[in-house]
Amino acid sequence: MKYGICEQELISQHIIKDSDVIKTAIEKINCFGISHPLVLFAVDKNQKIVGSLTDGDIRRGLVKGITLNHPVTSVMHRDFKYVKNLSDYQKINLYKDMDLKMIPLVTEDFQLIEFIDLRKLKAVVPVDAVIMAGGKGVRLKPYTNDTPKPLLELNGKPIIAHNIDRLLSYGITNIYISVNHLKEKIISYIEKHYSDCNIQFIEENQPLGTIGSVKLIDEFKNNDVLVMNADILTNIDFYDFFTNYKNFKDDMSIATFNIRINIPYGILDTTDKKINSLIEKPSFTYYSNAGIYLINKDMLKYIPSGEKFDSTDLMEKLIEKGKKVSHFPIRGYWLDIGNAQNYAKAQDDIRFIKF
Repeated sequence: MKYGICEQELISQHIIKDSDVIKTAIEKINCFGISHPLVLFAVDKNQKIVGSLTDGDIRRGLVKGITLNHPVTSVMHRDFKYVKNLSDYQKINLYKDMDLKMIPLVTEDFQLIEFIDLRKLKAVVPVDAVIMAGGKGVRLKPYTNDTPKPLLELNGKPIIAHNIDRLLSYGITNIYISVNHLKEKIISYIEKHYSDCNIQFIEENQPLGTIGSVKLIDEFKNNDVLVMNADILTNIDFYDFFTNYKNFKDDMSIATFNIRINIPYGILDTTDKKINSLIEKPSFTYYSNAGIYLINKDMLKYIPSGEKFDSTDLMEKLIEKGKKVSHFPIRGYWLDIGNAQNYAKAQDDIRFIKF
């Protein structure tokens, strides 16, 4: 099971025929390990899900006098919770808040597609993700002489793996990685460690800037795209970011972090030579680009094909076109691992970050 989506060999363990007896259900549940939600889903002769039952449902049935030879239909719930589309994120997150452990993803006629283990998901965010991992990491030499920056390790795991794992923990399973410098090493690592995930690679033949390679993707499954740099360490709440973006009907939202500038001197507000006021050692707070973006996929048409194009270029183009571009302040941890000093800081900080 990888971050909420059950692998095929585990799916059958949570299925029981609606003609089976309670004794069979107990035997199946008794075989579950500690990582299994204690729930079964009953299917009819056409393999349609018709109900759910837990170990608690069985215990309550036995107390009421139901025997081990009664059919599971005598204790199962026919009004079980389910979803028909992973993009129905609000319903999925509601079920998680209800402390449900597992729900089925079904077709229109209730054929099982897969199970979603809600215990392993922080939330569900219906976006495609693009991780920009093509940079050369010049400021991190000599670390990056033979190792691409995204594969530099933090607490025994590459930077890019921390970011992939966070995406997966929010139900973001359709992921693209843009690669260029030492791309073979990145591809090899991902294929080895994330073989059960839907991760595809965009290979740049020439540097296309911080967002230009997104244009190389033919089609996205979702209406919104999350683009992020591979060389950042963050515990950003992607669900909070996404709901803010949706609530404000943004065309593009930029995650930001605060920079506080302390002026060690008194600042004069003047008109010509006249002093209007004096501010003693003021502090100013500015919002700075964190390298994480949410974009309506229709806005990607403004990215030119085959040209170097940065995320800041897209921001400026959308503003010029009158589109709504907003920002989202990150409330958690964020660090750009772009130089040796920040890399050392990240190696120390990661021990205390709550992911």
